[in-house]
Amino acid sequence: MVNYVDIENTLNYLDSTYLASMSDPLLPILLSKTALIEFSGWIEQSMDQILYDYLDSHICETYIIKYIKDQIKKNYGFKYENNILRILSITIGAYNLENVLNKININLLKTLLDKYSNKRNNAAHTHTLGTTTTYDAPSVILNDFKCVKPIITAIEHEVQSLP
Repeated sequence: MVNYVDIENTLNYLDSTYLASMSDPLLPILLSKTALIEFSGWIEQSMDQILYDYLDSHICETYIIKYIKDQIKKNYGFKYENNILRILSITIGAYNLENVLNKININLLKTLLDKYSNKRNNAAHTHTLGTTTTYDAPSVILNDFKCVKPIITAIEHEVQSLP
């Protein structure tokens, strides 16, 4: 089951700390970068968790479970087509995938995943000191969390309700 509470609490904490640290020249940047990394990690872990839960509750053959879990573990990233769509189709099949995708706003999900995948990759491969890189404030990321949460909740619900 996806944990929505901890990430929301983390983003709220980072946002309130960010707002209280505006006089510091570096801390708001670090808090923004942390919010980006935390949110991105949560997206990736949430999608993995949905698929692990599906495998554990729907698939009986241990070698198939092991094979697909290995595919999920090898899936680094959360770009919509390269990662999420691919691993969903491997795990639940094309027919089920089509039914799940019919229940969500695919365009919003794709836009948010690809946006955050690119931002996360840039943030993860640069260091902050002395750069002019800018990051969205934690409040922006918190708002995007509130947009993506119902989509991930719907995916989780639809995947778990598959026969």
